[in-house]
Amino acid sequence: MKAIFSICAMFFGLQNCFGLSQSTDPKYLFDEHRIRYQLVAQNPQEKKTLNWLFIPGGPGCDSSSLLDLTQMLDLPGNVWLIDFPGNGSNTEGISADYDYNEWFDLMIPMVKRFENPVIVGASWGGVISLLTPELENHLVGFVALNSTPKLWLEAAAKCAQKYNLPDFVPQMQMLIQHPSQETFDKMLDACISYYFYKKESLEKGEDLLHSIAFSFRPAMWGLDKLVSSNYSATWIPEKVPTLILGSEFDWMTPFELFQNDPRFLRDNIEFCEVKAAGHFSWIDNPSEVKAAFEKFSTRLKP
Repeated sequence: MKAIFSICAMFFGLQNCFGLSQSTDPKYLFDEHRIRYQLVAQNPQEKKTLNWLFIPGGPGCDSSSLLDLTQMLDLPGNVWLIDFPGNGSNTEGISADYDYNEWFDLMIPMVKRFENPVIVGASWGGVISLLTPELENHLVGFVALNSTPKLWLEAAAKCAQKYNLPDFVPQMQMLIQHPSQETFDKMLDACISYYFYKKESLEKGEDLLHSIAFSFRPAMWGLDKLVSSNYSATWIPEKVPTLILGSEFDWMTPFELFQNDPRFLRDNIEFCEVKAAGHFSWIDNPSEVKAAFEKFSTRLKP
């Protein structure tokens, strides 16, 4: 039976078990690095318990963007939403000059806090995972959800041309010239149609993105970081059971980037393409996404 722990931080046992401290908002827990944790579901297992760690996209997009997904999946074990310092609404005590490169150093300490961790990295969450080779020694499973193994901008531009998607170059130029939360929000509004395939999903997606915090500073840092380094994955899971879940019409991180990367053709890595879905696959086609997770969870052996 699933239990939603909106007040999980009030229970001393939970804090003590994971070494986390209570915040002023009872649904959040924090560690000494200011990583924010929210336990959103529990589905007890007879044997060892899995801990599913959902790392959101962006960077900068609040982990609450994945809340509906976690509720839909009904996964075995504990389900956590993770926000690194400065991500989304996790900005208290974070200065404007915070060095977001620290996130890379926090990946392993965050994972080691849990027994039997499974990372679900959505978009950027998959990228930062694929740039952390040490995860090979700590995970019992990994899901790259609508993510990419390499720089995606050229492939995304081809998709925009092929499918006649709206041009958001003026908004992007304004953001680059005058970086602020206001210009970032305008740029995000201009490219919302890139995220969803079905028309009926677009309105729901707009409401979602307008209701959550999406911080511009980590977003700008992340884009610069990946472009300047000509991003390519440095971790190819060797033995960790891995699901690479992409979408037929993902115009932001086209699934072909994984499909055409021979490094990921391994026995431990499973590919799943969600039909009739875009970058937010679980909004466009929730039933196929849920089926893929259900199948994958049977492969995991804590």
